[in-house]
Amino acid sequence: MSEALPEFLDPRRAVVSEARFEGRIALVAFSRLAPLLTDHDGLVWYRLEFGRDARGFETVTGRIEATLPLSCQRCNGSLALDVVSDLSLALVEGLDQAAALPDSYDPLLLGDRLIRPSDLIEDELILAVPAVPRHADGDCRMPEAGADVRATGQSRSQARAGADGEETVRPNPFAALAQLKRNQSH
Repeated sequence: MSEALPEFLDPRRAVVSEARFEGRIALVAFSRLAPLLTDHDGLVWYRLEFGRDARGFETVTGRIEATLPLSCQRCNGSLALDVVSDLSLALVEGLDQAAALPDSYDPLLLGDRLIRPSDLIEDELILAVPAVPRHADGDCRMPEAGADVRATGQSRSQARAGADGEETVRPNPFAALAQLKRNQSH
């Protein structure tokens, strides 16, 4: 039977009672994730199950699904990142117990007696966001940097249209440095 996700819970008691939580949470509820998003509309679906595995480990398993609205760092356009994350945690009380876990589990270090189950969901979402979100190659609205490189080493973004419609090329601010480097190597 699935229950509503409480704000706080005792994970040991949840393991004993084999608690199961399933539902949806609005993206706006995740304050640590918020700065990574372009807007906060949308829902996160989750399922968390507390129990004991065949080897006796106290576990939290489950699944999280969401579509995160991000900004592509290549073209600055909208990027919808679909996240499907399987959760597999084992409750531990110290680093020695964490080191002894099988590779199939990540440790959930219990510092306090109570945890926020929504923090487990938010942690998974944060871990799913790439360091540099970007569209797949060819999906950006703008050409890739350096796609129109001229003999001067300047890209199209460094060119400007003149009054007569002809493109004029701005001087590359790093050209002098490149020339100095060439002169020093000779």
